[in-house]
Amino acid sequence: MGSQFAPSDYTVLVVDSDPQVCAELTSLLERVGYHTRTYHSGEALLQSITAIPEPACVIAEVELPGMTGLELITRLRQNNILAPILILTRLGDVATAVRAMRDRVADYLTKPYVDRDLVNRLQNALLREAQAHAV
Repeated sequence: MGSQFAPSDYTVLVVDSDPQVCAELTSLLERVGYHTRTYHSGEALLQSITAIPEPACVIAEVELPGMTGLELITRLRQNNILAPILILTRLGDVATAVRAMRDRVADYLTKPYVDRDLVNRLQNALLREAQAHAV
């Protein structure tokens, strides 16, 4: 990756059990240039863990069936997947936010989110990650 930020350099892995949310996020992210892959559960993402492209970022819903988004973060970290993770949730509670930050998520957004805000926060997370690796 060069010094100029290019969304097309990244693949965003969208994990949400709601097909409508996945479709909306995918459409938004692809309109601004990101590649995307969608998964409807944490388990589905973990099953394809060897196929995660580099560089990648994960956007995961907290309220997933089976494994929660927070449990997914733990499992990804256990598998040395250090890609930035953004959490989406309908829950605005402090305990969930604190746990997410303790698990080193790049950002935490509540639903409904503003498209521009999500895109800006995703870009900021990816830029922070790139700068951390450049040092």
